[in-house]
Amino acid sequence: MEKNKTGKYLKYAIGEIVLVVIGILIALQINNWNTNKIDRKLELTILKEITVVLKKDILNVERQLKNLDAVNRSIVKLVINQNNSTYPNDSLIYHFNIARTGGVGLSINSSPYESLKSSSINKISNSKLRNNITNLYEILLKNIDFRINDFISKKLDKKRDLVNEIFEKKITTDSISEVKIEYIINHDLLYNNPKSNEFLALSSSYIPIAKRYLKGAISLMKIQIEEIENELEK
Repeated sequence: MEKNKTGKYLKYAIGEIVLVVIGILIALQINNWNTNKIDRKLELTILKEITVVLKKDILNVERQLKNLDAVNRSIVKLVINQNNSTYPNDSLIYHFNIARTGGVGLSINSSPYESLKSSSINKISNSKLRNNITNLYEILLKNIDFRINDFISKKLDKKRDLVNEIFEKKITTDSISEVKIEYIINHDLLYNNPKSNEFLALSSSYIPIAKRYLKGAISLMKIQIEEIENELEK
């Protein structure tokens, strides 16, 4: 009888242990499922933020391209009217100021990517997508940024130095608190200086290069947006 009771108690104890183990495994599975769900939600949120920022960056770059087209039109006007001494002086001043101030700069908002990188880039479960996003921000866009903000900026600095060397400035004011600095411009001052052609050449030489890099940046960002949106649709 004692042996029968011991056997029953042993079976009961083993059954209890099995139930506890099963309960623990189920709890772990639920916990893992919840963790994966939270991680996926965070991943999708970050990917959406990156997409939103990339679309805004594309709009900014497209504005840069439009500005470059405007600068180029003004430079063409200045070159065409080089031998036209009757060209209106106010138009001459207008196009000169656009050519003088025209520039380019690439500014990419990498905040969502930096946030992702600091928290854990591995939160992006798709390894190909993860590598492509990293490559976009760490290599491709940084390379374009260097080409524009370093290489081309040197040409713009030289152009500004040349403007200050060729043209005289006058200080005016149209109110008590606002002071304006204007360059003295007329046909003779703009075209009869030996360095005027250098100014016009510098004003236009960077434009085709800058447009090529900016269009390249837009293309790269659009490809990345499409890849992210495909992941979001899964």
